[in-house]
Amino acid sequence: WIAGDKAGCYALADVVSEPLDRASFPESHLWRVDDTSELKAAINITHNLANNPILKDEVDKVKNLANLKVGSQGTNFSATEKEYKALLELAMKRKEDKRYWLYSPGEQARNWEEFYNDGIMGLGWDKLDDLKNYKSKEEIKEALDESYGGEGSKKNDTTANDEFVNVMQVGDVVIAKKGVYELLGYGVVASDYIYDANREEYKHIRKVKWELKGNWNVGFQMVTKALTDITPYETDDPNYNWYYERLLGIMRGVENDTIDDGNTNKMNFPLNTIFYGPPGTGKTYNTVLRAAEIIEDREIKDYEEALKIFNTNLHNQIEFITFHQNYSYEDFIQGIRPDTDNNEELTFEKRDGVFKKIADRALKNLREWENPKVQKKTFEEAFNEFILPMVEGVVEEIEVKMARVSYFITAVTDKSIDFRKASGGTAHTLSISTLGRMYEAESVLDIKGLTPYYAPLLDELLKIGKDSSDRKEFVQKKNYVIIIDEINRANISRVFGELITLIEPDKRSHGEIPLVAQLPSGDKFLVPSNLYIVGTMNTADKSIALLDIALRRRFEFEAMYPLYEIEGHEVNDAYILKKLNERIVSTKGYDFQIGHSFFMDSKEDAYCLVKRMNNKVIPLLLEYYMNDEKEVRSILQFALLKIDETSWPLRITGRE
Repeated sequence: WIAGDKAGCYALADVVSEPLDRASFPESHLWRVDDTSELKAAINITHNLANNPILKDEVDKVKNLANLKVGSQGTNFSATEKEYKALLELAMKRKEDKRYWLYSPGEQARNWEEFYNDGIMGLGWDKLDDLKNYKSKEEIKEALDESYGGEGSKKNDTTANDEFVNVMQVGDVVIAKKGVYELLGYGVVASDYIYDANREEYKHIRKVKWELKGNWNVGFQMVTKALTDITPYETDDPNYNWYYERLLGIMRGVENDTIDDGNTNKMNFPLNTIFYGPPGTGKTYNTVLRAAEIIEDREIKDYEEALKIFNTNLHNQIEFITFHQNYSYEDFIQGIRPDTDNNEELTFEKRDGVFKKIADRALKNLREWENPKVQKKTFEEAFNEFILPMVEGVVEEIEVKMARVSYFITAVTDKSIDFRKASGGTAHTLSISTLGRMYEAESVLDIKGLTPYYAPLLDELLKIGKDSSDRKEFVQKKNYVIIIDEINRANISRVFGELITLIEPDKRSHGEIPLVAQLPSGDKFLVPSNLYIVGTMNTADKSIALLDIALRRRFEFEAMYPLYEIEGHEVNDAYILKKLNERIVSTKGYDFQIGHSFFMDSKEDAYCLVKRMNNKVIPLLLEYYMNDEKEVRSILQFALLKIDETSWPLRITGRE
């Protein structure tokens, strides 16, 4: 509260700390006078009204604020909860506090094109005439009961009309929808309430500056009411705090699960990659990082996070295999195996290999993403859609056609449906829960005397429930990864067979010239465009030059050689490692260097130079140099390591 000739409420806030004994705050220099307060409390501004304050003249006109202690206790005064809520209500109506409305432009949005072109939004219930004639919400309800019948509570109808005339403000955002699954666009309210008696229908209007138009299927059910203030609605979507943010996000094309531009490779990774280098340079380590980044389609720097993603998706979106000399086409693609479940006779069955299994999963995801399945709507969804015209005030009754005559639904409560026969007479009811059971079973239950009334209504609901126009099971497009460790150890031509051509990007399912192969079993097979192949290759076993040329030209190669400095990690005795590799490069070549992982701590084994050299590095060097002890000794001496002259096998005792 600020005093003076413009006295009034300039903000509402939450107290977020106990009083603190603090000499100053970062904002202390903004105080106009010396700050003599010993204690201070931190607050969080919830409603900034500085540009449109609730002035004292306005406060004086509010009945619930008649006893507000302003003036009698200066600018620091207490108030009751009732008084605070009255101020909060005034604050919510300020133009600075924008509201968001979900709105249906007529039954099944039949007026959308007209409203969009004319720059307006309209509300039904035309029998009420000018809504400004009603002094309260209660008067609106009484008029609705009188004009449209007394059945039902009319709560939603009353609220829609009251908020349209009294609560909605210029600057509010209106989100237009069709039914309960489709968004049509959004705009900004540009006028106060207008009653246009010259219009044939929807005479209650406001001008709107429509800013976006289109069709977006949200993939979940929205509220059925004609007009709903969704400002305070939260959402369970982790990307947003508020429901209206999610709806606007969908229309603006930033909603991940329903608006997809087809690009699930924002990181632009190649489809076929091989990490190559000598042992211990982090090839397998980096396949985990790469797989996690492909799955998430984002950069991941934390290895623990990547490992968690990897393990979560293993045998689903990720497969990991190690090639060896005996690995075959039958293991990788498809083969014939004995049926071990048949105890009576020896039979064989077709069995898919690991590559075909993950390829089939990836292709299934692509096809479901492109052609979403149609789901039967829930009973609540179908029923709400059926009664929507009555809820929105477009019609007073809903006709249900029977074999020869019709009956008319007049009101709906939480448990029952009120209807009248065409011939008149007393009112009748149908049970909503009974109708729900029939809907799930897709069959009419024998309800004495009422079956003829349930049957046509059930048909209408099933027609809505199975309508494919706005109910599809949206599937997110995913990436899949198969990691082939030691890819150069197997006979590539034998393992891949005729499929070596199919892994090329342009020959895949969504490439320029997709190729479908016929497997020996007769099955059709093609490689999907969302399946990434990541291989590792130990250059100490075989150089790239010796690789199958067909494999070489279909993969991109990323070199991984020893590092002596790694951000966030320590390479122990990096100087010794560098000296070892200098000598190895000069005598054997780059592909036989010692990797940095040999000189780093691991979870299983704390780093110890002597232990690592004797147990891992020296045996590897002896293998490289065909047990030429003299050559290995010269390498160790070049790295200034002390050799145990009495030991065999060759060992070191420490540094020189």
